[in-house]
Amino acid sequence: MSIIHFPSSSGAMPIFTQPHPTAEISRFPSPKPESPVFNDQGRPGAMLFMESWPAPKIDTPEDAALACPAPHVVACAHAAVVMDLQRPDVDMVVWGRRVPMAWEISLTEWSSSSSPLTLFGTPSEIADCLATPAVRQDWPPVILTDLRDLSSLFGALTGGVRQHIRLMAPPSGEAAFELPPDVLRLICGYGRTGAEWCGSQDPKSGIVSALSPFAVAFIKGAAEGEPGCLHRLPASVPNGAMPGPILVMDTVSR
Repeated sequence: MSIIHFPSSSGAMPIFTQPHPTAEISRFPSPKPESPVFNDQGRPGAMLFMESWPAPKIDTPEDAALACPAPHVVACAHAAVVMDLQRPDVDMVVWGRRVPMAWEISLTEWSSSSSPLTLFGTPSEIADCLATPAVRQDWPPVILTDLRDLSSLFGALTGGVRQHIRLMAPPSGEAAFELPPDVLRLICGYGRTGAEWCGSQDPKSGIVSALSPFAVAFIKGAAEGEPGCLHRLPASVPNGAMPGPILVMDTVSR
């Protein structure tokens, strides 16, 4: 398997723990392949590449009948990848953003003893709740600001429907794999944690991969007769590192 690299200042790809055996690479033209991208310090910027599982195309009915049921996942470092949610054959889109180092530093102030935050409402109502003193004193500003921005993006993608938001510490035990309860789900792990997803409909035999910290996954609710993308919250952190909070955002439309 080869990977085609393109320059981008948007950040690095999310890191997956294991390669998918049927992964293929989507090939897109670079807007200016001859022009290197540099960051604010004058160093070459990160490379952008897009990956797609199991294939960067819509399966024909004949192909689908021959294939094993598996989610179709598209991942890219550029935020424009969220537009792939419009494709009927895509089950999950991953925006593998790279965040400023200041974010990671600020999260050292976060304590797992923070009270879980649960919100219901439209994006504007969510933004108002996040500005209240009770919420601001319990969570780092960088997380609340990011939550507000992601809620706004989520609202733009879903037509502004009501949202169910949970901001919490990772579960102490191993979480069960599940499908989104509604039309769309967003998951983001802060700190050193990331959501996990399974490359098949049987987590016991399928390959389980983990997203990198700060990567934002948009997971569609499984349509009738479709496999969907099984996923779960991370239960532990590699190397005993300090866990970070998990953001889960669901549409409330049904």
